[in-house]
Amino acid sequence: MRLTREGDYAIRVLVNLAGRAPGDVVRTEDLTVTTGVPRAYLAKIVRALARAHLVLTRPGPGGGVSLGEDPTRITLRRMVEAIEGPLAMNRCLVRAGECPRDTFCAVHPVWARIQSVLIRELEAVRLQDLADAVAAGPRHPQGLGGKEAGR
Repeated sequence: MRLTREGDYAIRVLVNLAGRAPGDVVRTEDLTVTTGVPRAYLAKIVRALARAHLVLTRPGPGGGVSLGEDPTRITLRRMVEAIEGPLAMNRCLVRAGECPRDTFCAVHPVWARIQSVLIRELEAVRLQDLADAVAAGPRHPQGLGGKEAGR
């Protein structure tokens, strides 16, 4: 699986919104500036996030974008799938019978195991965790929390 530019931008937008006061409505122009997401991508991303109920949009003067639900309930998996679609390491994992070889293919159980680990890890990270990490300041070389590698 490779996260697309749109997926990366969507996560930036959601983390930015989660770092604001609950219910805060942000103009898209302001989101472009604070997230670095180009205007050309932002409208498409916001539409996809709204379809997934991750953000709410308000048109007109005083309108903008706000977080659609509590950031403690939004997983990184939901954020990614809102843009990228359902996660599948290979077509054989989309649904049973998709690949005629899935019952005897030697690598099928390996892909299934890897996908299971990926999904478990994405489910473990909440939008609030990411917003808290941003609020805490520069991150450590190893990512969220923990000790430096090799120490």
